[in-house]
Amino acid sequence: MGGVETHTGCRTLYSVNQHGSNVTYVKMTQYRRGKRRRLAPSDCLSLSNSGAGAVSLTQPFISLAAGRDTHRGLYPWNRKAATQLDPLQRPAPRNANRVSENTASGKATAGRPHSEVDLAFDPGDFLASDSSIERDVFVLHSNSSGERPVPLLGCPSKNNGVGGDTSTRSLEDVPAAFQQNQMRNGMIGVELDVDPLPDSYFGLLGCRGSHSQPSGHITQLPDEILRAVFCHLPAVDLYRLRSVCQQWRRVLSDPMFAPWKKRYYRYRKGEGRAVMEMDTILKENNITKDNELCMLNLIRYVSSFQHGRSVNTDAVLNCLQHHSLFNQSKLCMSQTLPDINHAARASSTWALQAVIVLLSNSVQEIQRLISCLGRPCSTLPGMELVEVLYCLATLLFALREKGTSISNRIHYNLFYALYLRENPATVSSKQLKHLCSLQDSNSWHLRNNGSLNPELERILNLEISPHHVIKITGYAGTGKTSLLIEYAWHRPHLRFLYVRPTKPVPEDVGNLFPPNVDFTTMRTKAYQSIGHKYHQKKKLMICGLKPFAVLGSPEGQGSLSRANLISRSLSAFFSSVDEAISVAHIPGGHKSTCGGTRPMEHHEKLELVEDVKRIWAKMVDLRETSCLMTHDGYLKLWQLSKPNLSQFDVILLDEAEDCSPVIMDIVLSQKCGKLLVGDPHQQICSFKGASEALVEAHRPTLLSLTQSFRFGPEIAYVAATILDVCKRVKDKTLVGGNQDDKTSGRSVGQVAILCRTTAAVFDEAVRIVTSDNPNKIYLIGGLAEFGMDTMLDIQTLMITETEQAAGIEIRDPLIRLFGRKGGFRGLRNYAVQVGDSELEERIAVVEKYGPELPSLVEKITNQCVDCTTFANVILGTVHKAKGSEFETVQIAEDLIKLPGFRHNSHVLSGFRIDSVPDVNWNLLYIAVTRAKRRLVMSRSLGYLLSFANEYFLKPVLTANLLGKGLPPKCHVSGCLNRIASEAVLTMKVASSPQYGPNVDGPLCYACTKLRTGPLIHLLASPPLVRTVGRGRDPP
Repeated sequence: MGGVETHTGCRTLYSVNQHGSNVTYVKMTQYRRGKRRRLAPSDCLSLSNSGAGAVSLTQPFISLAAGRDTHRGLYPWNRKAATQLDPLQRPAPRNANRVSENTASGKATAGRPHSEVDLAFDPGDFLASDSSIERDVFVLHSNSSGERPVPLLGCPSKNNGVGGDTSTRSLEDVPAAFQQNQMRNGMIGVELDVDPLPDSYFGLLGCRGSHSQPSGHITQLPDEILRAVFCHLPAVDLYRLRSVCQQWRRVLSDPMFAPWKKRYYRYRKGEGRAVMEMDTILKENNITKDNELCMLNLIRYVSSFQHGRSVNTDAVLNCLQHHSLFNQSKLCMSQTLPDINHAARASSTWALQAVIVLLSNSVQEIQRLISCLGRPCSTLPGMELVEVLYCLATLLFALREKGTSISNRIHYNLFYALYLRENPATVSSKQLKHLCSLQDSNSWHLRNNGSLNPELERILNLEISPHHVIKITGYAGTGKTSLLIEYAWHRPHLRFLYVRPTKPVPEDVGNLFPPNVDFTTMRTKAYQSIGHKYHQKKKLMICGLKPFAVLGSPEGQGSLSRANLISRSLSAFFSSVDEAISVAHIPGGHKSTCGGTRPMEHHEKLELVEDVKRIWAKMVDLRETSCLMTHDGYLKLWQLSKPNLSQFDVILLDEAEDCSPVIMDIVLSQKCGKLLVGDPHQQICSFKGASEALVEAHRPTLLSLTQSFRFGPEIAYVAATILDVCKRVKDKTLVGGNQDDKTSGRSVGQVAILCRTTAAVFDEAVRIVTSDNPNKIYLIGGLAEFGMDTMLDIQTLMITETEQAAGIEIRDPLIRLFGRKGGFRGLRNYAVQVGDSELEERIAVVEKYGPELPSLVEKITNQCVDCTTFANVILGTVHKAKGSEFETVQIAEDLIKLPGFRHNSHVLSGFRIDSVPDVNWNLLYIAVTRAKRRLVMSRSLGYLLSFANEYFLKPVLTANLLGKGLPPKCHVSGCLNRIASEAVLTMKVASSPQYGPNVDGPLCYACTKLRTGPLIHLLASPPLVRTVGRGRDPP
């Protein structure tokens, strides 16, 4: 016989056993594990205020069972294997030993005793069903001690080999027997595993019915979970995700959710409301340019932040002590901010973090701060930490925008660390360079799934349709070419055409493309269509368009000047999208025979247009041999023929920044989809913005790549500062990875010396081959294209006038022409008048080295190798190095020239950053971003960084600099001051090219103030700073 009685949370089964005249009633209670219900705000509040709840929330990883899995009991349960066992033979629940007896009723219950934490569970969830009895817990209830009990689940029995037969054991013996069994298994004194929840309750949404995967919807997630997830996303994604659904919009639009992160994003975008908010905050808290204590006021403002209730400030301070700048920051606060130092623990905690940020000299120190406070024992929620860091970033960026003289490095380091924290999934440079090196059907994405950063992943997931134009602006080293390759691998059903403006596609890059991609250059396509006809007629000019190729040998300076105007007009027409030559292609002025530039009158331009049309007609005519066709000429003819590339679904245009308008017009006129990739800051061919205007007319989808995989934070900082100071780039900041790179110290691997001119490259080659231990040299582009033979011909022309070169033949046709008439002086005047900078550089080399030139050319030729593998030093111009990368890059002095530091106004008289052409800054940016691990800066580059208040200074404890006798003198040459022994901190010059070979030394307070501005007040108390006299400016 039997019966069933159901109560809330349990089910009681009755059975009747008859042994002769004795009848035994056995009551068996079936307890069922229930799912956790969602906590209401009141439940969360009561749980957090309780002792048990506070410990579990603030120290989740502290466990009594050291060395065991902290996530035990949270994994899905193998239901299939468990269902094959008899209910009484299955493993015992981990908490089955917690058996308590109700002496009043004579009942025994299993599980933990009731507490206020149990209110977090819904009693209705404990109702069991017949289909899931295998997970039930059975406990015996007996009416009398003489009754024979039913075996208890998990208790010793005859079958499991634990001493004795349970058939004669009374209920009172069950706890002791169970404890004996646990002692034999070694489980006493150790925290026991929690029985895992059923699959239907696993995860946040769980499974339903026969589903093997969670079948809930993401909208079922509570707002608290969404906030915890969204706080890890970049600010740009927070605004983008607001359009997903109403719930996400409500959570993300909440003014209490990540207010400073969103304010930082809005302020950098120039939103009017955010600008007004920041202006109010800066003004009300005296954080202004005119207030010399603005940095101290900034710290006071940050210290006013309130901690959450669960934060233990003592634990936070203990974690901060592991930071290398903790002692310096603590001493700094004790002298400069004594009121905060003795204030409440919460205020001093935030103030210490702010001081550590302001004294940090690298991105690693900011990351170390985040790591220290991210420990479980710190009790500081990650959302609070990120909000304070974004508050600091916003204030620092606003101060820089207001013209406050603080180093740009502080804000950059903070931004860099936050960027890497919010975009942790990155791909290494080696992976990106060889993403498709395995020539098989598997794409790189399938082999390295999940390693892309959000910028690359978003572009790869973007589909392109006919007539659709996607414009991707990417900084140096962001993987632009590799992105195009991977984009094609992801779409094997489409036919792609990969093109570059002029440079041929390298063989190693071409081997990475999938079979559905054709790669070529626009010039090659034009040659296949039109150019080969002129080659067959021997009417194709090898070199570019020169004045002598237009009108032959001029008889005087007047005809030479006119030939130069015609060649320049034809070049302008070849690069334009116009169908006919007009006045718009004629230069505005020309150099006169007596020097200077004379503007052209309108009637002169009209006459010149007719001459240019006549020359162009002769070039096009295959039967006319007096005027040869050029490469740019047949490319223009191909553009005028309206080429059709309908066999392709998508055109991938790489290095779009160097595309002429004629190439851009060919690409944009196609009906297929177009994907354009380039970096406008690497543009070295100027077309006056005509190409950008063509792209903007097609209303492209604009995307950007800002993270470089080539270098780390130090080189990225130099490149980003060039863009910030010289080109006023504010909306997008270049960042790198976590690579170990430096701008000082010994070189690593091969050294590449990059110069602006060919003459500077030759000077470096001479310095290397004439040293005591000459290294092997590799010239970028090859020795044959460097122009050694042209230099020797120019020298022959120069010495021919003294009749010392009898019998030496001049091979260059242009120089040979001047050998018959004009001589060396005529060649030099010609180069100046027509503006041939390349010829001028080679003439300068010949004039500098004179008779020693042949022997030097021979030495350089003997030391040159044809492969970079066997070279110790790589030499070349920035133009030819574009697209390459090197372990160590040394910036030559001729690349950029600045007279001195920012604070030396008497030296900078007449110099302005905006007066330098953008192409010069582009060349410097290209040279800097070729480096991977080391960057050897020139002195002028160090001067340029001082315009961002970067002087490579680091704080040190003054006590460590003091010895016996007087304090040390200031490191700056010409300064007679000594460092202040009363100060806590002193700025010390780090390794930098600005100060020459002796780079390690302290600075006095006067020289420090010239370089750091209001940050001087972090080093000593305001009265001490005011008493320090003004030091002498460095020479």
